[in-house]
This record gives sequence, C-alpha cells and structure tokens, in this order.
Amino acid sequence: MLKHTKYRPYIRRLQGNETAHDLETNIQLSFYKKLLKTKDIKKAYVLTQRGFPNHALAVSCTKENLYKITSLTNKEFKPWSITTQKNIKEADPLQPFQVPKQPTP
Repeated sequence: MLKHTKYRPYIRRLQGNETAHDLETNIQLSFYKKLLKTKDIKKAYVLTQRGFPNHALAVSCTKENLYKITSLTNKEFKPWSITTQKNIKEADPLQPFQVPKQPTP
C-alpha cells in the first residue's frame, strides 16, 4: 500500500468477503450478499478504508447512495477522504473510521 493513501476511505464493488463492526452494516452486508447470490441485483458497493482489508463502513447498491450516506457529492468525496485520512493519522490509526449515522426523525 502506498504511504500517501494509507487510511483513506474509498468506494469499491462488494466482493463478498467483507465484514463490519456494527450490527446495522452487518445486516446490510448479508442482505446485499444474498441479493447478489440470487442475482436479484448485479452490483453492490461498499465504503471501505485502506489499511483495513475487507472492513466495510457502509453498503449500498449504488455509489450515489453511498455519497448520500456520507452527506457528500461526487466532487466533495475526494477532499473529504483526504481530510479523514489526515485526521485518522493524527488520532489512533489502529481503529477504523466510523461513518456518522444519519439522525432519524
């Protein structure tokens, strides 16, 4: 892994061997894995972080939904990920970043 990308969040396709630390994301992971297995959907995407292999922070069937989960647009995502990377390096890099949950009304 390149040093300048360590701990940076990024979006990629679901591979099937991801895990998560919180219950909500684990339920979503199992749901999307089952849909992919039964071929009800063709693709699913995960928000993950470099330096933590196969650790999913968020899951969705489209990239746009993952941008909405992080409350960002496509153009705002890269600066946010770089800022997150810097903040994690200054804090405890052994703990994965937690995506803030949206408040439910």
